[in-house]
Amino acid sequence: MKTNFEYEENEYITIDTISVIGEFNNYDSERGLMRKENNKWIFDCDLPPGEHKYKFLINGELKLNDPTANIYFPDDNEELWSVIIINDQGQRLYNNTQYTVHMDKYNINSILNEEVVTNKKNFNVLLDKKVVTRFEFINVTGLHTVTTAWYTPKKELFQITENNLFTPPGENKPIKMWFWMDLEDKTRQYPCGVWTMKLFIDGEFILEDKFTLSETSSYSSQGEITY
Repeated sequence: MKTNFEYEENEYITIDTISVIGEFNNYDSERGLMRKENNKWIFDCDLPPGEHKYKFLINGELKLNDPTANIYFPDDNEELWSVIIINDQGQRLYNNTQYTVHMDKYNINSILNEEVVTNKKNFNVLLDKKVVTRFEFINVTGLHTVTTAWYTPKKELFQITENNLFTPPGENKPIKMWFWMDLEDKTRQYPCGVWTMKLFIDGEFILEDKFTLSETSSYSSQGEITY
């Protein structure tokens, strides 16, 4: 079946290259390289009957689901993928159920805690153990992917963290999730300056936040740490 993939570019991600990757092209970004037409990136291919999992690979490093897909399935490692289903008659099947998710609260701090704490935008790599982003979701139906992408002051992608979001059976309370950057990992370098964290749900951009990292370890005459 002739299948068309599209990704609409927006102001929140600078795209140099973008590919469709999946088992049908052996996850080869070169075989799924998309072309740009106006503000859309497009890729066409023929797919046989079956279930075809795929994602978009942006700039060879950021992997996101298709925000326009209406079917998402986990693989054997519980990673959630966008899915195209084609029946034996060569017809594409669609899921008519509309699933929902709403981000109700967001917080950034250095504390991994159940309780809501005051937002903190200035972190010290010598004193703070983590940079923790805390999210609270409500009205969650269906299965969703939550992705955070962390960028250095030079706008280089530093890390990607991802988790699946769903409401456990029999529960209706808000769902809390934490994503963090571990400043205690001495195998990595944490350049000082203004960092950026971007949140995506099912591959769709939701929010962007900025925070500052410093290495100051001097003390004032009052004995307080100065930044």
